[in-house]
Amino acid sequence: MTLSAKPAIDRADQLLVIATRLIALVGKEIEALKARRLDGGSQDFEEKERLAHAWRLEVSQIKADPTLLAGARPDQKAALRDMSQKLEELLEGHARELAAMKQVSEGLVRAIADEIASVRQAPPGYGRSGAIQSGRAASSSGLAVNAKA
Repeated sequence: MTLSAKPAIDRADQLLVIATRLIALVGKEIEALKARRLDGGSQDFEEKERLAHAWRLEVSQIKADPTLLAGARPDQKAALRDMSQKLEELLEGHARELAAMKQVSEGLVRAIADEIASVRQAPPGYGRSGAIQSGRAASSSGLAVNAKA
């Protein structure tokens, strides 16, 4: 989806609206992640994806042809630079929050899997020579663990 604006002033205004809404949506999702609400990112997913796609397309078009914003007012250009920087910083923070949530989730899955494996491990016993042998291999179970959860 590209913007329908022809004049640079309208294009800049529309980009500012997109950036403002994206910043609000990403900020809301970061707050949900900090509150450990995993579903926080799914509430406005479609709108966020649509806006992010439009932003990416417009920014790539402007990079390819800077004259698209040549007629924009200086205050609009300054606001776009500020919004772009703020959005980039926010997305970096979002990535850090997601990485932290992933690390915590994977740690929990590993801890649970290790505990189940240790409980199901057969105890060591004595062998024919009287020496203690390691326990038998754990029997198969109904537990399947995906370490990349």
